[in-house]
Amino acid sequence: MWRRTGWMVALLAFWPGANTAAQERIDQVDLPRSVADQVIEFFNDPSTIRFTGRVDIPAGRVVMGDVVVLGGPVTIAGEIRGDLVVVNGNLTVDDAGTVTGDVTVIGGAGHVLQSQIGGQLTVYDQNLPYRQAGQRITYDEHRWDRWRRNRDLSHVSVRVEQSYNRVEGLPVMFGPVLQTPGPNKFRLDALAIWRSESGPHLASNELGYMVRAEQHMGPGGRYSVGASAHSQVQPIESWHLTNIEASLAAFLLHEDYRDYYKREGFAAYARYDDPSTGIRLTGEYRSEDQSFLAAVSPWTLRRNADPWRPQPLVGEGRISTMTGDLAVDRRNDPDDPSDGWYLQARATFGVSGTLTVPDYYQAEPAPPTAVAPARDLATDFQAGFVDLRRYTRLGPDSDVRLRGVLGGSIDGKPLPPQYQHALGGEGSLPGYALMSVDCGARSQPYSIFRGSADDPVRTPTFARYGCDRIALVQAEYRGSLSFNMDLGSSRESDADADWSWYPAIDLSPSWVVFFDAGRGWALSGDTGGPGLIGSNTQTLMDLGAGIYLGDVGVYWAWPLNGSNRRVNFFLRIAHRF
Repeated sequence: MWRRTGWMVALLAFWPGANTAAQERIDQVDLPRSVADQVIEFFNDPSTIRFTGRVDIPAGRVVMGDVVVLGGPVTIAGEIRGDLVVVNGNLTVDDAGTVTGDVTVIGGAGHVLQSQIGGQLTVYDQNLPYRQAGQRITYDEHRWDRWRRNRDLSHVSVRVEQSYNRVEGLPVMFGPVLQTPGPNKFRLDALAIWRSESGPHLASNELGYMVRAEQHMGPGGRYSVGASAHSQVQPIESWHLTNIEASLAAFLLHEDYRDYYKREGFAAYARYDDPSTGIRLTGEYRSEDQSFLAAVSPWTLRRNADPWRPQPLVGEGRISTMTGDLAVDRRNDPDDPSDGWYLQARATFGVSGTLTVPDYYQAEPAPPTAVAPARDLATDFQAGFVDLRRYTRLGPDSDVRLRGVLGGSIDGKPLPPQYQHALGGEGSLPGYALMSVDCGARSQPYSIFRGSADDPVRTPTFARYGCDRIALVQAEYRGSLSFNMDLGSSRESDADADWSWYPAIDLSPSWVVFFDAGRGWALSGDTGGPGLIGSNTQTLMDLGAGIYLGDVGVYWAWPLNGSNRRVNFFLRIAHRF
């Protein structure tokens, strides 16, 4: 590329002390417009070999010709006989890897020895702003301006924290963000959280907050340490559906797919993140107050006058935990993979603290009759969660996807409700109702009293969240029809991440058939009471099919066993997994 256009020679002529020797490296923060134009021209050249997403060139493999990669990360153990350009991603050339021409990395880190390349190595910190239409890209002036603003040392961030929900309405985070440039950046977020259900005023006792400081270190900023102070409403589980799906379900359908509790305290963590291998490892210590929150009455488009599903009780009090989290992402495309592995594994250990389930009562007695007095919960629990996925391409337009999920108690002791799990609904077992696999947690409603002694308020609730252990297996076979029509921009041209919630729409229809199976287990202990100890569930299975366009899909699911069996028709705006 660079030998064709000759712009690199002109650039080197004005670089202090530069020459055109192959063993020279140039590192810059800003990406000049002239360089951006040359990269776009290189990409649009029909003779250029194009890749998108993760690229691995194994040892012994030889790629003949000039190569460009959008995204990444890119790992080369083989050989590229030509120039290489990596756009908005990281590059790693292993010990045995070589590139005979020039190597340019834009918007990422280049882990390359000069002896491994035959030409010039150039690395730009600044991303390339572009739009993609079919097989061509163009310069995106608007996105350039936005990236320049976001790179500034300080800016004001306004974004949604989680999802629109029945506890706080819409949680909006706002406040200053300070960040230094470069891979070893320091970032400070000082954000307040306004909850729309609290109304237009900004009373300090109704605002949440999240203050976080993080320092990146090491090659490419792979290592980082940080600390935070927070007062946030968090879902007990969020892996079933995406935030935007949960938000739309609550706002449009008056159906909240999650349960929530409040966490207030501080955390400290250390992280290793290597995009070239797809490995992310985090260790975190938390010390915080956790408490129950009642469902309120945020406005919804339909059924606005109907009551919301009650919130489950959680253990209230101070607790300290240690958590280890491992993610390994070896998929060829994180947004729409067709090949590779994905692993998410987490272990949480209770260190110290006191958690108490408050007094709870029969649902509607007069006068109130206590079902169980307040009880302390064990805080020396050990909880784990594993999500393992395999994607296998069978042909150009077909693939198989397999997923296994295990979660719950590691040591055989019952868990506090906020660390339990539940299955059922469109995010896990779509042939069954929401949270059908909850070990009987929602089989009977209860109530608690909150407010002052002079003005107690009865609040409906459930005794706990779900099961102490769950298992889920999912399998899909996907194929494509012969149409090829795209609508709108691609993922690469989406707007800023704070606002790019909308799904990708591809008018090239595809189809899927799937199977799911899951069950839950309840563990007994010495802290029981009516409603606190559940029962094991049977294994529920469903079979389904669907048609989707890009991320948007319509599906049907048929339950294969259990009670109240009926076909469920549903819409998703993200792939199931």
